[in-house]
Order: sequence, then structure tokens, then C-alpha cells
Amino acid sequence: MDIENEQTNSLERLLIHMRDAFRQHQNEIRKKYKISANEMEIILYINDFGPQRMKAIGEKFLIKFSTLTSLVDKIEKLNLVKRMISKEDRRSILVTITKKGKRMLDEYNDQIRVLAEKMTEIAHKEDNLPTLVSTFEKVDL
Repeated sequence: MDIENEQTNSLERLLIHMRDAFRQHQNEIRKKYKISANEMEIILYINDFGPQRMKAIGEKFLIKFSTLTSLVDKIEKLNLVKRMISKEDRRSILVTITKKGKRMLDEYNDQIRVLAEKMTEIAHKEDNLPTLVSTFEKVDL
């Protein structure tokens, strides 16, 4: 096996390890806030794309409206999201994230920040930070 294949295999193992670490961290946050994986994904989606209509959330996650209503009811009772009437169309109900929901996501994202800081420190010492950032930017996920 040549050096490039060894490096690719090593990178693959490291990425899998990072995935597993992020998954474990997400499970700890979900357990702390008593939410399911689906509820976490809904909160992340609303955070990333702003207030969403129930219909849009259901279509995004392929969830029946009755099931979605139960999920949103639960995370609303936990004060992680809230429903509000749309200003554009008063017949529409939007789901938006609350301050408590934002705090939960800040806690969730702390692990990513810590990893980024460590990687920056190491890459900066070795004068590889621009290459590292450029490589990640070129990867089309």
C-alpha cells in the first residue's frame, strides 16, 4: 500500500471517529433535554433556515402532520420552540426556536468549536491552516 492510500485510510478512520464522537455528544445533549433524534433534527432545521411552517417541516422530514404535531407539541412544552402566527399569512402557523432552544444548540455546537480551535492551533503552528481550510472548502458535501 502506498503512502497516499495509507493517508486516505487514516483520514477515513479519523472522520468516522469524529462522526461517532459528534453522535455521542448529540445523544448526551438529547438525553439532557429529553428529546428524540427527530425532535433534535426539527430544532436544527428551524435554527438553520428560520421559522418554518408545519407543512414545510413535515415535507422536509417526510412526517405525517399528526405525528409532526405531537413532536412539535413536546418540544414546545419543553420551551425549545414556539408556534407563532405568520405576519404574511395569518392563517399560517410558524414554528420558531426559543432562547432556550438556542442555548441548547450552543451547547451542542460547543464540541465543534473546541475541535475547530484545536485544529486551528495545530495547523497554525505547522503553517498549514490555509491549506486545511481550503481543502475543506473544496469538498462538496
